[in-house]
Amino acid sequence: MMQWLLFVQYVSNLNNKVLLTIFMLFCCGVSLTAQEIHSGQSTLSIVDLGAEQFGLKLSRNGLLTVYEQHSPLAVEVVTSDTHSVYYYGAYTSMESLENGIYRCNGHLVSPNGSIFGFEDIYQKSTGNGIFEVNRTVTVKRVGKGDIGFSTQMAFQRSELSSMNDYDFFAPAIWYKENSYVSDNALAADLNENGFWFREDRMPMPVFMLYQKDNGATFSVFHKNADGETFLGEDGLPRIIDGRMKFAAMGMENSHQPLVGMVYPGTEGDRTGIWGMSSEERTALRAHPVELGYEQKYEMAFSLHHELDYPKALKNTWQKYYALSVPKLYEVDLSEVYNDQIGVLKRYWKEIKGTAGLPFRIKLNGQIESHLDYNFNMGFVGQQTGNAYLLIREGLNTEDDELLSKGEQMIKFWVDNGIMPSGIPRTWYDPYPQTWRNDYPTHMRVVGDGMSGILAAWNQERKNGRDKPEWLAACKKVADWLSTIQNKDGSFYQQYNFNTGALVNSSKNNTSNIIPFLVDLYFITGIQKYRQMVLRAGEFVFEDVYKNYKYAGGAADNPNITDKESASMALRAFLAIYDMEKQNKWLDAAQQTAHFYQTWVFSWEVPLPKNDPKMVFPNDREVTGLSQIATGNNGADTYAAIDAFNFYRLYLYSGDQQLLHFSKLLLRNTKQYMNWDDGDPIEGMAPGFLGEAVNVTIPRGHGVGFFLPWQIYNMLEPMILISDVFQIKGYDIETVESISELIKRERHQAYSDTHGLIKL
Repeated sequence: MMQWLLFVQYVSNLNNKVLLTIFMLFCCGVSLTAQEIHSGQSTLSIVDLGAEQFGLKLSRNGLLTVYEQHSPLAVEVVTSDTHSVYYYGAYTSMESLENGIYRCNGHLVSPNGSIFGFEDIYQKSTGNGIFEVNRTVTVKRVGKGDIGFSTQMAFQRSELSSMNDYDFFAPAIWYKENSYVSDNALAADLNENGFWFREDRMPMPVFMLYQKDNGATFSVFHKNADGETFLGEDGLPRIIDGRMKFAAMGMENSHQPLVGMVYPGTEGDRTGIWGMSSEERTALRAHPVELGYEQKYEMAFSLHHELDYPKALKNTWQKYYALSVPKLYEVDLSEVYNDQIGVLKRYWKEIKGTAGLPFRIKLNGQIESHLDYNFNMGFVGQQTGNAYLLIREGLNTEDDELLSKGEQMIKFWVDNGIMPSGIPRTWYDPYPQTWRNDYPTHMRVVGDGMSGILAAWNQERKNGRDKPEWLAACKKVADWLSTIQNKDGSFYQQYNFNTGALVNSSKNNTSNIIPFLVDLYFITGIQKYRQMVLRAGEFVFEDVYKNYKYAGGAADNPNITDKESASMALRAFLAIYDMEKQNKWLDAAQQTAHFYQTWVFSWEVPLPKNDPKMVFPNDREVTGLSQIATGNNGADTYAAIDAFNFYRLYLYSGDQQLLHFSKLLLRNTKQYMNWDDGDPIEGMAPGFLGEAVNVTIPRGHGVGFFLPWQIYNMLEPMILISDVFQIKGYDIETVESISELIKRERHQAYSDTHGLIKL
């Protein structure tokens, strides 16, 4: 009786097509039997459909079917007239191998007579709740007129549903319902049919659906992805070539979403090839129909239950990260440090009473124009942050030249950058000498710039040198911020520095101000600053953390989902935790970090070896680069700046994946840097690195300039690792060699003071 009730429950969850199939099988006296593989609380069943036909079923606890596939064989055949059609079928044989491994075989025949043989081997993966399929597709016969083919491995939701029933995850592309993306972004319109994304634009080739009403979380992952392509693989028209080894991950939208991978990686209904567009465009890819040609690929997949979307994203990312732990790059961090300080020293310039660093330098080390000397206080300029680095190095090494260079830079901003009202001006051109009136004061730039001045003041103070005017400037800006803070604790994004008028009312950059205000409170003890922090923090907690809204981090690409908003929020939540020691802020930091890391390439995307237009060295690896924003093909090394913060979260949580990831940010981000005399990057000046690059096609192409903000991003976490844990050098491995007690004592001391001198 119980078995019959379970069967009725199972049947009630199936669609009409499947019900009809079951009814016919029962009428014919055929029973549905299955071979099962168990992993965690999930079961993969190879179902005997009768008539020597086999399909797949993925269920929870062996009872409720959630995803299934009665036609696991799928091939798209391209004919000589460029038309293409998908053909589907079931397995025709199933064999039990040893240790719970099953081999399934079948074949599909095109109307022209081409035969495609499939061999799929299923087994439990090493991770809890994960299964794997190892697929080989072989062209057994070539029919006249068939010239290309691709295949699909996918599972279909067993129940009727709508897109609104799910939240989604595709790294650096799609988060939840994609509410904060531009109209041109991939997956911007959830009414479209196809959502297939080239894996070379994904920091990890994974796609996930989270069902809102019951927490069912289904994900697919291209295990041991090759990702190979060739120079010239570009454009929208169909390309048929056996050298393409990359897949597309994603789904088809229907009342029963079909989720999996396509091989090779056709991208559509939208594509970022030839730039992002809101138009439906497909970049078509196929392999040749040649006798004996083989496709080989592996897909891992998982069905599990999660309490909420943030946990689903975190656990999905971490379980597949564990299946493909990226190799850590060997780098001499002391050489990196010395090279970067050398670049600051080499390109610092005094111009008509002003002092600073160029906004950009060509990768060969040449200044293209004297107009490239223009000074942005924070963000992409990092004038004050780099000035702090010069001051610190000058004081530590008793190098008066470096000290003077840094002090002149800070003096310029303190004496000239702050208006009588307290609002800072943030971009100055020495040729001709003028402030950029068309560049409003942006909260991101204010937060960066004032933190740099405060760090410089603190470094001087630690060495017995008082700069009261520098601290006064910081307090003046903070007092102006107190006059514009909204009742809900937020700050608007941009202001006119001449009039004080509001320019942009977005509140997305509220987090950007918090670390500066926390540090100012640590130094001064002024309660007004603490209260400003708490009000701003509560706003960000509600707006960012609870809404899972990480948008607007970059001043030049505001109000869309991006990684820099996560960086800013991570720093804000950690700073408030340090100030208040309440776990809610640490929880918010942890969630933010798990979102943030999904932007960083954690698998190896191979680069062409023969492309003279590449700026990224083809003998280095892309792990550590991070996608910039949704609706954007570019990647950069920005995430290097948070290696220290990820390490801190490891110390709080004990999460080994965060430990490995912090090392990745510290070390692998240096692969794009010309630091190694023994392995130089051709055409790149010593110590330089490119500012931005494509990982997706055209792979390795990018910006031919080095921007000095990158120096600050590279060195700030290295300095913190060295200073906070009192080690020689800059490597997390050295910190890990310290006794657990001493390591945690030193970390706690930093949490209590941020290393700042209290007045």
